[in-house]
Amino acid sequence: MAETKTGTPREKVNSNEDSKLSHLDEDLKIMEEHADKMQDVEDSIQGSMKKRDREYKDSHFQSVPKGKKHQR
Repeated sequence: MAETKTGTPREKVNSNEDSKLSHLDEDLKIMEEHADKMQDVEDSIQGSMKKRDREYKDSHFQSVPKGKKHQR
C-alpha cells in the first residue's frame, strides 16, 4: 500500500525569481523617473507610424486614378 505524507507543505523560495523581481522593480523605478521623456518618444514613434501607414495606404490602395474617376 502506498504511504501518504501528512506533513505541512513547504514553500520553495527561488532566489532566481527574487532577482527577477528586483530587476523589474529597478526598471519600473527608472521608467517612473523618466516618464515625460518616455511619453515624448512614444508620441513621436506613434506619429511616424501613422504617417507611414497613411502614405502606404495612399500609394497602394487607390482603386481608380483621379483623372479617370468621372469618365464613362
